[in-house]
Amino acid sequence: MPVHFSVAGSVLVIAVDGDYTQGELHRVVAAALEDETTPAPALILLDLSGAASLDGRSDDELRETATFFADREPPVSRVAILVRGDILQDLMRMGTAFAVQEGLRASPFRDRGEAMDWLTHED
Repeated sequence: MPVHFSVAGSVLVIAVDGDYTQGELHRVVAAALEDETTPAPALILLDLSGAASLDGRSDDELRETATFFADREPPVSRVAILVRGDILQDLMRMGTAFAVQEGLRASPFRDRGEAMDWLTHED
């Protein structure tokens, strides 16, 4: 399965490896948020560094995923999106702009340590 979750301290890690569907991502995130090991409100590291064909996602798909994360119960507090490469980081900036419109704090990162620091340190 190319989408899976784990918990690292206070952070829910959603990792994507290879090709995945938006429906699969949403299903795994929903299951992870219902899991008893997931802290609430959720701090999510969405690790897309192993995802294939990410650059083919449409604006509508990015907006739909942003809305999906913003509408979760239990609530999602922050989402750090881990990607590799400048082009994908720019694409995820657009995705996080949609998330901000939905009232969700989200930001793209290329460095896992920086993403985890952003998630776990209040500003």
